Amino acid sequence: MRALVLQLDDDAPAGVLGEWLAERGFEVETVALHEGRRPPAVDGHDLVVSLGSEHSAYDDTVPWQADLQQTFRAADEAGSRILGVCFGGQALARALGGEARRAARPELGWLSIGAVGAAQEAVSDGPWFSWHSDEMVPPPDAEILAANDSGVQLWRLRGHIGLQFHPEASVEIIDSWLASAAEKVRARGADPDELSAESHRRAGEARERAFALFDALLGARVA
Repeated sequence: MRALVLQLDDDAPAGVLGEWLAERGFEVETVALHEGRRPPAVDGHDLVVSLGSEHSAYDDTVPWQADLQQTFRAADEAGSRILGVCFGGQALARALGGEARRAARPELGWLSIGAVGAAQEAVSDGPWFSWHSDEMVPPPDAEILAANDSGVQLWRLRGHIGLQFHPEASVEIIDSWLASAAEKVRARGADPDELSAESHRRAGEARERAFALFDALLGARVA
Protein backbone atom coordinates (compact mmCIF):
# COMPACT_ATOMS: atom_id res chain seq x y z
CA MET A 1 0.00 0.00 0.00
CA ARG A 2 1.21 3.49 -0.84
CA ALA A 3 0.37 6.75 0.91
CA LEU A 4 1.06 10.29 -0.28
CA VAL A 5 1.36 12.69 2.66
CA LEU A 6 1.09 16.41 1.88
CA GLN A 7 2.75 18.53 4.56
CA LEU A 8 1.78 22.19 4.63
CA ASP A 9 3.82 23.72 7.48
CA ASP A 10 7.25 22.97 8.98
CA ASP A 11 5.78 22.33 12.44
CA ALA A 12 2.87 20.14 11.26
CA PRO A 13 4.33 16.73 10.32
CA ALA A 14 2.44 13.45 10.25
CA GLY A 15 3.39 12.59 13.86
CA VAL A 16 1.27 9.76 15.25
CA LEU A 17 -0.38 9.26 11.87
CA GLY A 18 3.05 8.66 10.36
CA GLU A 19 3.72 6.02 13.01
CA TRP A 20 0.39 4.35 12.21
CA LEU A 21 1.12 4.34 8.47
CA ALA A 22 4.51 2.73 9.08
CA GLU A 23 3.12 0.07 11.43
CA ARG A 24 0.33 -0.77 8.99
CA GLY A 25 2.82 -1.37 6.20
CA PHE A 26 2.32 1.71 4.04
CA GLU A 27 5.06 2.94 1.74
CA VAL A 28 4.95 6.68 2.51
CA GLU A 29 5.94 9.57 0.25
CA THR A 30 5.90 12.95 2.00
CA VAL A 31 5.78 16.13 -0.09
CA ALA A 32 6.27 19.53 1.57
CA LEU A 33 4.00 21.86 -0.41
CA HIS A 34 4.98 24.83 1.77
CA GLU A 35 8.55 24.45 0.56
CA GLY A 36 7.47 24.95 -3.03
CA ARG A 37 7.33 21.28 -4.03
CA ARG A 38 4.59 20.20 -6.39
CA PRO A 39 2.45 17.15 -5.56
CA PRO A 40 3.11 14.12 -7.77
CA ALA A 41 0.45 12.29 -9.72
CA VAL A 42 -1.84 10.37 -7.38
CA ASP A 43 -1.97 7.29 -9.60
CA GLY A 44 -0.76 4.30 -7.63
CA HIS A 45 -1.40 5.85 -4.22
CA ASP A 46 -3.98 4.06 -2.11
CA LEU A 47 -4.24 6.97 0.32
CA VAL A 48 -3.67 10.72 0.03
CA VAL A 49 -3.26 12.66 3.30
CA SER A 50 -3.33 16.41 3.82
CA LEU A 51 -2.09 17.68 7.18
CA GLY A 52 -2.79 20.94 9.02
CA SER A 53 -1.67 24.50 8.41
CA GLU A 54 -1.82 27.91 10.05
CA HIS A 55 -3.35 29.24 6.81
CA SER A 56 -7.05 29.30 5.97
CA ALA A 57 -8.51 26.75 3.58
CA TYR A 58 -10.68 29.44 1.98
CA ASP A 59 -7.69 31.69 1.20
CA ASP A 60 -6.83 31.32 -2.48
CA THR A 61 -3.74 33.53 -2.12
CA VAL A 62 -1.94 30.65 -0.37
CA PRO A 63 0.62 29.62 -3.02
CA TRP A 64 -0.04 25.88 -2.88
CA GLN A 65 -3.82 26.06 -2.39
CA ALA A 66 -4.67 25.39 -6.04
CA ASP A 67 -2.30 22.41 -6.19
CA LEU A 68 -3.90 20.93 -3.08
CA GLN A 69 -7.43 21.33 -4.43
CA GLN A 70 -6.41 19.82 -7.77
CA THR A 71 -4.74 16.87 -6.03
CA PHE A 72 -7.88 16.16 -3.98
CA ARG A 73 -10.07 16.15 -7.08
CA ALA A 74 -7.61 13.96 -8.99
CA ALA A 75 -7.47 11.49 -6.09
CA ASP A 76 -11.26 11.35 -5.94
CA GLU A 77 -11.46 10.65 -9.67
CA ALA A 78 -8.68 8.03 -9.45
CA GLY A 79 -10.36 6.16 -6.61
CA SER A 80 -7.64 6.93 -4.05
CA ARG A 81 -8.90 7.49 -0.52
CA ILE A 82 -8.26 10.89 1.06
CA LEU A 83 -7.73 11.86 4.70
CA GLY A 84 -7.80 15.56 5.55
CA VAL A 85 -6.72 16.70 9.03
CA CYS A 86 -7.89 20.09 10.37
CA PHE A 87 -6.92 22.46 7.52
CA GLY A 88 -6.78 19.35 5.35
CA GLY A 89 -10.34 18.44 6.31
CA GLN A 90 -11.55 21.95 5.55
CA ALA A 91 -9.78 21.99 2.19
CA LEU A 92 -11.13 18.53 1.35
CA ALA A 93 -14.68 19.65 2.14
CA ARG A 94 -14.22 22.55 -0.22
CA ALA A 95 -12.77 20.38 -3.01
CA LEU A 96 -15.72 17.97 -2.90
CA GLY A 97 -18.50 20.55 -2.89
CA GLY A 98 -18.60 21.81 0.69
CA GLU A 99 -17.12 24.91 2.27
CA ALA A 100 -14.43 26.23 4.59
CA ARG A 101 -15.14 29.35 6.63
CA ARG A 102 -14.30 31.25 9.79
CA ALA A 103 -15.53 29.35 12.86
CA ALA A 104 -18.17 30.93 15.06
CA ARG A 105 -16.71 28.99 18.00
CA PRO A 106 -12.95 28.33 17.65
CA GLU A 107 -11.44 25.54 19.75
CA LEU A 108 -8.18 25.08 21.63
CA GLY A 109 -7.40 22.25 24.03
CA TRP A 110 -8.44 18.69 24.85
CA LEU A 111 -12.10 18.36 23.86
CA SER A 112 -14.87 15.90 23.10
CA ILE A 113 -15.97 15.61 19.46
CA GLY A 114 -19.51 14.27 19.86
CA ALA A 115 -19.53 11.03 17.86
CA VAL A 116 -23.02 10.30 16.53
CA GLY A 117 -24.96 7.28 15.27
CA ALA A 118 -23.06 4.12 14.37
CA ALA A 119 -19.78 6.00 14.73
CA GLN A 120 -20.21 5.94 18.52
CA GLU A 121 -19.25 2.26 18.55
CA ALA A 122 -15.97 2.78 16.68
CA VAL A 123 -14.90 6.38 17.23
CA SER A 124 -13.85 7.56 20.67
CA ASP A 125 -15.46 10.79 21.85
CA GLY A 126 -12.05 11.81 23.17
CA PRO A 127 -10.77 13.95 24.55
CA TRP A 128 -8.87 14.88 21.40
CA PHE A 129 -6.47 17.77 20.95
CA SER A 130 -8.04 20.56 18.93
CA TRP A 131 -6.74 23.90 17.69
CA HIS A 132 -8.62 25.76 14.97
CA SER A 133 -10.15 29.13 14.15
CA ASP A 134 -11.86 27.97 10.93
CA GLU A 135 -14.40 25.25 10.33
CA MET A 136 -15.47 22.85 7.61
CA VAL A 137 -18.92 22.56 6.07
CA PRO A 138 -18.96 19.07 4.53
CA PRO A 139 -20.39 18.40 1.06
CA PRO A 140 -24.21 18.05 1.10
CA ASP A 141 -24.10 14.26 0.58
CA ALA A 142 -21.42 13.60 3.23
CA GLU A 143 -22.09 11.44 6.30
CA ILE A 144 -21.53 13.30 9.57
CA LEU A 145 -19.80 11.00 12.07
CA ALA A 146 -19.10 13.54 14.85
CA ALA A 147 -20.13 17.09 15.71
CA ASN A 148 -20.04 19.28 18.79
CA ASP A 149 -20.97 22.86 19.69
CA SER A 150 -18.16 24.19 17.49
CA GLY A 151 -19.39 22.37 14.38
CA VAL A 152 -18.69 19.24 12.38
CA GLN A 153 -15.68 17.31 13.67
CA LEU A 154 -15.66 14.22 11.47
CA TRP A 155 -17.30 13.39 8.15
CA ARG A 156 -17.04 10.79 5.41
CA LEU A 157 -17.86 10.72 1.71
CA ARG A 158 -17.01 7.90 -0.76
CA GLY A 159 -14.43 6.62 1.73
CA HIS A 160 -12.78 10.04 2.10
CA ILE A 161 -12.45 11.35 5.66
CA GLY A 162 -12.38 14.90 6.99
CA LEU A 163 -11.22 15.57 10.56
CA GLN A 164 -11.37 18.90 12.40
CA PHE A 165 -9.26 17.81 15.38
CA HIS A 166 -5.64 16.59 15.62
CA PRO A 167 -5.22 12.85 16.33
CA GLU A 168 -1.83 13.05 14.57
CA ALA A 169 -0.42 15.56 17.05
CA SER A 170 2.19 13.95 19.27
CA VAL A 171 3.20 15.68 22.50
CA GLU A 172 6.33 16.95 20.72
CA ILE A 173 4.21 18.56 18.00
CA ILE A 174 1.83 20.10 20.54
CA ASP A 175 4.71 21.49 22.58
CA SER A 176 6.22 23.09 19.46
CA TRP A 177 2.88 24.76 18.66
CA LEU A 178 2.47 26.03 22.20
CA ALA A 179 6.02 27.38 22.31
CA SER A 180 5.73 29.26 19.03
CA ALA A 181 2.27 30.70 19.75
CA ALA A 182 2.28 31.15 23.53
CA GLU A 183 0.92 34.70 23.41
CA LYS A 184 -1.89 33.71 21.06
CA VAL A 185 -2.76 30.85 23.39
CA ARG A 186 -2.98 33.21 26.36
CA ALA A 187 -5.06 35.65 24.33
CA ARG A 188 -7.60 32.87 23.86
CA GLY A 189 -7.82 32.33 27.61
CA ALA A 190 -5.64 29.24 27.86
CA ASP A 191 -2.37 28.61 29.67
CA PRO A 192 0.31 27.06 27.43
CA ASP A 193 2.11 25.46 30.37
CA GLU A 194 -1.08 23.83 31.60
CA LEU A 195 -1.93 22.62 28.10
CA SER A 196 1.55 21.17 27.74
CA ALA A 197 1.30 19.38 31.08
CA GLU A 198 -2.12 17.97 30.17
CA SER A 199 -0.79 16.84 26.79
CA HIS A 200 2.07 14.96 28.45
CA ARG A 201 -0.38 13.27 30.85
CA ARG A 202 -2.62 12.20 27.97
CA ALA A 203 0.11 11.23 25.48
CA GLY A 204 -0.11 7.46 25.88
CA GLU A 205 -3.88 7.18 25.84
CA ALA A 206 -4.14 9.71 23.00
CA ARG A 207 -1.81 7.63 20.84
CA GLU A 208 -3.87 4.50 21.51
CA ARG A 209 -7.08 6.35 20.61
CA ALA A 210 -5.49 7.72 17.45
CA PHE A 211 -4.41 4.26 16.27
CA ALA A 212 -7.91 2.93 16.94
CA LEU A 213 -9.42 5.89 15.07
CA PHE A 214 -7.22 5.41 12.02
CA ASP A 215 -7.92 1.67 12.03
CA ALA A 216 -11.66 2.28 12.15
CA LEU A 217 -11.83 5.05 9.57
CA LEU A 218 -9.18 3.99 7.07
CA GLY A 219 -10.04 0.32 7.52
CA ALA A 220 -13.67 1.24 6.74
CA ARG A 221 -14.95 -0.38 9.90
CA VAL A 222 -17.43 2.37 10.81
CA ALA A 223 -20.82 1.07 9.66
